[in-house]
Amino acid sequence: MNAVNKDLMTTLGYYELAAKDSADLFFGNWLIYLSWENHLMYCSPFCLPLPTNLPFGALVRDVLPLLYGEHPEFEQIDWQRVRWYDSNEAFVPDFGKSLEQHGFDHKTLIRFETPSLEGSRSHLDGNKQAF
Repeated sequence: MNAVNKDLMTTLGYYELAAKDSADLFFGNWLIYLSWENHLMYCSPFCLPLPTNLPFGALVRDVLPLLYGEHPEFEQIDWQRVRWYDSNEAFVPDFGKSLEQHGFDHKTLIRFETPSLEGSRSHLDGNKQAF
């Protein structure tokens, strides 16, 4: 075998790697990552296969409670004050538009912040950090 040097990387040759999570493998759904910022009771974003035509309002009304409903602060969320992010870019959702109409794609990360609910930034009695 001859080694090939490309851009400071030595390889043994071309190796085609097929992605095991490409959009075509999810029956018309996209993998969507969802993260509630500063709420470390959930150590990482959830990843769900969701239909591209799912209205954003249904995501908030039907999906998020299934994921985060056990958190003691979840019922206190004021959805009118939530700040939304497509990865790191802020956006204002239209609750009647679909995920696709918002410009999301397969493997999009949707983050949300709840300004009055600090999660891991808040403290319980005795200065214990909340979750």
